[in-house]
Amino acid sequence: MSSNARESQVDIVFELRINLIKVRYPKIVVALVFVGVTVALCLMLVFSQRTRKASQQVRPRRAGSGSNQITLKVGGNLQEAIKSAQFGDTIVLDAGATYKGPLILPYKAGGTSTDADYITIRTSNLAGIARDGERIRPEFHAASMPKIVSPGQGVAIGTAQQAHHYKFVGIEFSPASNADYVYNLIDLGGANYSSYSQYPHHIIFDRCYIHSTGMNKARRGFALNSSETSIINSHVSGFAGDGDETQAIAGWNGPGPFHIINNYLEGGAEVLLFGGADPSISGVVPSDIEIRRNFFHKPAEWAGRATIKGTFELKNAKRVVVDGNVIDTGIRVTAFVLTVRNQNGKAPWSTIEDVQITNNIVRHASTGLNILGKDDRYPSQEARRITIANNLFLDLVTPGDINFFLQTSGADSVTVVHNTVQQAGNIISSYGDATRNFAFIDNIVQYNSYGIACFIEGPTCPDVPFCHCFPGGTVKGNVIADNANVSANYPIQRRFPPGNFFTSSYQEIGFVDHAGGNWQLAPNSTYRKKASDRKDPGVDFTLLNSSGVNLATDGSASK
Repeated sequence: MSSNARESQVDIVFELRINLIKVRYPKIVVALVFVGVTVALCLMLVFSQRTRKASQQVRPRRAGSGSNQITLKVGGNLQEAIKSAQFGDTIVLDAGATYKGPLILPYKAGGTSTDADYITIRTSNLAGIARDGERIRPEFHAASMPKIVSPGQGVAIGTAQQAHHYKFVGIEFSPASNADYVYNLIDLGGANYSSYSQYPHHIIFDRCYIHSTGMNKARRGFALNSSETSIINSHVSGFAGDGDETQAIAGWNGPGPFHIINNYLEGGAEVLLFGGADPSISGVVPSDIEIRRNFFHKPAEWAGRATIKGTFELKNAKRVVVDGNVIDTGIRVTAFVLTVRNQNGKAPWSTIEDVQITNNIVRHASTGLNILGKDDRYPSQEARRITIANNLFLDLVTPGDINFFLQTSGADSVTVVHNTVQQAGNIISSYGDATRNFAFIDNIVQYNSYGIACFIEGPTCPDVPFCHCFPGGTVKGNVIADNANVSANYPIQRRFPPGNFFTSSYQEIGFVDHAGGNWQLAPNSTYRKKASDRKDPGVDFTLLNSSGVNLATDGSASK
């Protein structure tokens, strides 16, 4: 109704009122007229409003928290809702509904640069998913999630340059049922930036389910070419394919920080990878990365059907903490691959520095760690300051004949301390370049056939046979089990410097019940308090348990 029409109706009503008064109607009638006028005006205002469709966004008045809630029903335009949302808004998606990508997170100017800025996109059924701080389990929670799918070869979620402060809670992401091959299901940032100011930042995925729909359907769940980004309490699975370099998560052109905490992660070639392609901006190294309480896995049925490489791999990274995770794969591959790579020859600044691998449990890998200090094809920096401490490595067996717990070539300042290792093959295999400032201290390991094998030639070492591999290195406080009875022909203690301990087998060390899975030293063990720091050699289980590693398998909330 036009404003002129409304004014005409009001004039008529008031004229009627005046005439009634003139003919001296009783006062009660006048009062009724006033009431009628008021009701009429209210009705006109109500019916003049445009009726909203169910699929359109609804903006209630701002709540006391300063945020709007936008409810988007099935068929609603999610891209438009994201575009229209203001800092602090929440977009609620119907549980069970499907929304089609690609959705691009736009840059929005302004904001307070605090957590109050986050635009949250979440399920309508928070009660149907895992609680805050707990990991999603698809078999229980997927039905309570809305789904965002990637069509064709497009992404489900992408980002504009500088996009920031977006949070997804309780959302499922996958290729559409009729999608072609998807390269990056969630593609954060870009591979061709020229300035640090272009990076998206402050993006969170919390309690989300990110998955492929079958072999060779998607290359990776996340491409992390962004700045401040968190993937927490989520389930990322199914990214595998024949002849395909697949990962659950990979980042190569973003500076970080990255927080990957309490997730279930599956990937074929690698589960988690940083590096692997040259950054487009000179000097960029993925940095300030924390990886905590995740469960890394490769399903056994992928063997022979998918390209399989390592589990966790760094090719270019700085300041990385890998703490309290469980690696338990159905396919035997190396648990940790730390190999500096100037991948395409245009990033000579590539490096691996300040890496701490602590308080993890590794089961059924082929080998424990492989460290390559410099790229053996293109110029690079040298890996340095790598610490492997307080980890439990169990059942390390290589199907072929290349068995070891640790392999090194080059690098500076590698420290391996207080680990308990059950491995076939060598304790260490070293080749190529010497590893400087090497320390192997207070570990429990098996000697097997060769112990520490050095493949770098040189004059005969005056004291230990591995002086050319670890010049000036420290090897002390270790308990070494002669499980293959090599000492029957040559005493293995002659191959080590003084200050180490030797026993015939793990049965003689005095674990509480290593056959049953308890690798802690028993109170009556001969080796209690014999480490160089006067603690027990091997894993400190109080420290291990405090990392939350026992919660990493099922993703329960921290106590």
